Amino acid sequence: MKNTKYFIGLDVHKQKTSYCVRNQLGNILTEAETATLYSELEPRLKPYLASAIIGLESCTSYYTLYQNFLKKGYQIKVANTIQLRQLITKNDKLDAQRLSEMLRLGTFPCSYIPDEKIQRLRSLLQVRHTLMEEKTRCNNRIQAFLDRNGIIMPDQEAFSKKWRHQLLQYIGSGDVSLELRYEYDHFIYLEKQAEHLDQEISGYTLKHWKNEYQLIQSITGFGPVLSCYVIAHIHPITRFSSNRKLRRYAGVVPAFQESADKKSKGHIPKTSSRKHLRWALIQAANAAGRTNTKLGRYYQKKKKQKNNAGIAHVAVASSMTDIIYKVLTTKKPYNPRSC
Repeated sequence: MKNTKYFIGLDVHKQKTSYCVRNQLGNILTEAETATLYSELEPRLKPYLASAIIGLESCTSYYTLYQNFLKKGYQIKVANTIQLRQLITKNDKLDAQRLSEMLRLGTFPCSYIPDEKIQRLRSLLQVRHTLMEEKTRCNNRIQAFLDRNGIIMPDQEAFSKKWRHQLLQYIGSGDVSLELRYEYDHFIYLEKQAEHLDQEISGYTLKHWKNEYQLIQSITGFGPVLSCYVIAHIHPITRFSSNRKLRRYAGVVPAFQESADKKSKGHIPKTSSRKHLRWALIQAANAAGRTNTKLGRYYQKKKKQKNNAGIAHVAVASSMTDIIYKVLTTKKPYNPRSC
């Protein structure tokens, strides 16, 4: 920072990027918009880059720009968007100005940037979620078709083994529309794709983070795939100074707001910096709640106290983050007696 003469703020979007360059006194030297391409942006900023620090806002389009600047040896930081939203209103030009000013003043809220291996794992998990969402939509379309046409199905959970057997018998009878046949074939295709992707995700995680992968699976409720979600979003665990920081990051603890003598009631935030991590924790809590284990009994206790399964799932998920923090920091498998 001693040799830094310029502070460059970038407000990055898919099609365009606003930039603002300030000097050490805070004066704006240049600002404009350009396409979100390194080949377009670098020539405009070239006179300042050798003695500059760059700050940009984390978004879906930032990663390629970030990597290009980083590979060229330029100083660059990515802002934590959650903290930014608490501070500023949205305006592309003003955002670029404020980012450059925060860099100059040393108040820039930095965000963690994963390495390329973690980034690839996150991308694979995002594809998996997209497949799951399409599979759910296909499931709903099939059930809607059955309801519309008055087709009676067994009194079992939809798409269970017996339920599917009955559906296949109906499809095989010949007296069925192409709509239902197509939807069921599409559902089977999505199911197989998801299975293959799960194997690829698990294999990739095992290859690069074998010890962490095995440690997380020692915790009740975590299978091969859910363990991948944890690694994708919290590795390395040294990013978090305490288990409380990890819980807050995962969005499984109540948020409080306090002003003067007024204090709002705690609630679980609707959004989280890592929604897929929270989803995985809730899924693991749901699985643990069906077991006769320490975590399973804790789930049943909370469910009875609150008369609400959702609250019980979040309570168990919060406890799970503490366990995850302990097993990853101590590098020892989960032992219910010590947690």
